[in-house]
Amino acid sequence: MTRSTAKEYFLAELRRSLQHLYDPTMLRRSPLIVLFGLEAQTNPHTALRRILVEGIQALKPSSEVPLYANSWRVYHILLNRYVEHFSQQTLAANLGLSVRQLRRQERLAEEVLADYLWHRHSLEPIMQRLSHSSDEPLRSGDDSEESYQEEELEWLRQSLPDGIANTGEVIEVVLRIADPLIRSLDVKVECDLAGDHPLLTGQIRIMEQGLLNLISAAAQLAPGGNIHLTFATRPEGLCIQLQATAASPAHPTDSSAITAQLEMAMKLVGMFGGQCEVTRGEMHCPLTARVLLPTAAQATVLAIDDNADTLRLFDRYLSGSCYRFVGAREPEQALALAEKSTPRIILLDIMLPNTDGWDVLGRLREHPRTQHVPIIVCTILPQEQLALMLGAAAFLHKPVSREQLLAVLDQQLKASERMSK
Repeated sequence: MTRSTAKEYFLAELRRSLQHLYDPTMLRRSPLIVLFGLEAQTNPHTALRRILVEGIQALKPSSEVPLYANSWRVYHILLNRYVEHFSQQTLAANLGLSVRQLRRQERLAEEVLADYLWHRHSLEPIMQRLSHSSDEPLRSGDDSEESYQEEELEWLRQSLPDGIANTGEVIEVVLRIADPLIRSLDVKVECDLAGDHPLLTGQIRIMEQGLLNLISAAAQLAPGGNIHLTFATRPEGLCIQLQATAASPAHPTDSSAITAQLEMAMKLVGMFGGQCEVTRGEMHCPLTARVLLPTAAQATVLAIDDNADTLRLFDRYLSGSCYRFVGAREPEQALALAEKSTPRIILLDIMLPNTDGWDVLGRLREHPRTQHVPIIVCTILPQEQLALMLGAAAFLHKPVSREQLLAVLDQQLKASERMSK
């Protein structure tokens, strides 16, 4: 293996590991574990993650480097995309780039990290030694169909936005799309969508495609028969039970295609954070499935702003989302509400008429009930750096759109959830 080929191989595997930084299963399979000599570690995937995160932190410029320098952009892209797990859309908006521009910047940042790790850990002689080993411990699935599929699914996971949807509406969408296939096979779908349904939050399009693959496979396995769908809300989430009943023993013309659909359904539901268990039967009951989907537990957002119109606006913005709005026009009222509502995130305006907003920020940071709650400063003042230095977790400059507000709330909620694990 030539030096250039070795570095290209390392860069490709580094990218793959960064994309799966919090996926223990994928990290355990990474050839980088062998390359960094982590096989003997009790948890090699954790050790690999630590090396990668430490490498990113090592690229953080010193305080003397101007904030507009390219080195800061490289650091922020690596930190926010892979450690903080920002979506490309969110990070592109934060940096004032298009998604296409961000992808190019990501590639450049990954190359910088690869170069640092290559020299920091003296990987060239290790790569040469391993590449000549008869055991061939280094492997790559780049050319396999499975690897290609994984990369495409990873691209979907990174590119599709999060959303929130009513379960009944999701099922209606899936059945409407599948209707031509269902009708052509003379299959009847029994599904009671009456009543209230829990909210689902996440990459809704991915979950819809998972259910669509499942129902399509069920229809093909039960021509002339029925698909029966039932729903139950449980503490661990929404449980969907599917049972396909054929009018007569069915023998599908392309069993491999149906198997591929069921496997894809399980992968997509898993990407959404759910579980999909499938049982293939025979005769008149060719398929049963159980899908468990995580439901949206609403997180309370406490907004502190003396402007009643702004509070009403934020209330409308959060309507129909996974966030529950609580508003306060006075800091003292806010602390009392924090005692009762246990907010997950606080929105704070600095321009308060009778109180110094910066002082309120400090009090919230020190109060036992709110000291661990991320605070987003939302103001007309151009004081982002000061807000962050004084303890704010994020900054929003008024006026704020609904998309901007939900994006920063999602960032802070995910960050706080990672910190609590």
